[in-house]
Amino acid sequence: MKIFERPHLADPRAPLYWNAISMLVCLFVLIPLIIFDERLVTGSAVWIKPLKFTLSIGIYSLTFIWILQFFPKTESIYLKISWILTITSWIEILAIFGQAARGEQSHFNITTPLNGLIFSLMGISIGIFWLAHLTLSFFLLKQRDLSPFLKEGLLWGLLISAYGMIIGFFMTTPRPEQIEMMKQGILKVIGGHTFGAEDGGAGIRFFGWSTVAGDMRVAHFFGMHAIQFFTILIMMVLGFDAKKSDRYLSNTPLRFLGTGILGITITMTIQSLFEESIFHTSAKFGYIYIAFLFVFMTGCILLTKNMKFILIKEGK
Repeated sequence: MKIFERPHLADPRAPLYWNAISMLVCLFVLIPLIIFDERLVTGSAVWIKPLKFTLSIGIYSLTFIWILQFFPKTESIYLKISWILTITSWIEILAIFGQAARGEQSHFNITTPLNGLIFSLMGISIGIFWLAHLTLSFFLLKQRDLSPFLKEGLLWGLLISAYGMIIGFFMTTPRPEQIEMMKQGILKVIGGHTFGAEDGGAGIRFFGWSTVAGDMRVAHFFGMHAIQFFTILIMMVLGFDAKKSDRYLSNTPLRFLGTGILGITITMTIQSLFEESIFHTSAKFGYIYIAFLFVFMTGCILLTKNMKFILIKEGK
């Protein structure tokens, strides 16, 4: 099966296929803008955020084009979910591009009624996006004809990604000092990426993750992209079309891998709330990371042993 071949319009993958194509077009539009527009917003080049979201949505769309092959094409609910994911992601992209063109901060910005309205619209759209993503996760549980390894691997990826997305709502919680400013009639921002410092401070290149305070974007990124990790893992084990037999495959390695990734992501979340940068991790969080990394590595070792067992059984 040619997964990324242009699907028929009635195919649930069609909206996300065209979404991926449109994100590719956006990338070509962004290249000259990044090169020639030298404006800064919260300490970063104005078109970097649109670039990051374009890449993220494009990768997400490609991932779900692959995942949706395992759902019935004849059931209209999956086409509706695909359309919801596509439309809400485009609302997000248009808002971020529009604010960048205006030289305005897209997230948390309530400096004017228009900026506040745009931020609220983005919040509503991403909330609907999250519900559609989570709905697909529950429908996956109903699939009876999928191999156990494929089904559980996709479930781990979808659910950890759902957690990674919902972390974003932590960022919209107003800080005590912001509440005080709002009481005085000063409308600036509501929430922020950084805990323990203002957004736009010292951070690593491109991602902007704070090196001096807690930054919820780290957990948001790693959790949200867990679906890509498990998708690639399934491709490596079962083949690109996931057609290889999983007769001798154990799901135990998946549980170790999923527990490790989820544990690390939750630890990143808590560390951010404690206003601590992951780049200056204290001993207490360091030990927790080591523990969950050990769980993750155990999963890798178990999977490797399982694969060797399969090769022996098949006489290869």
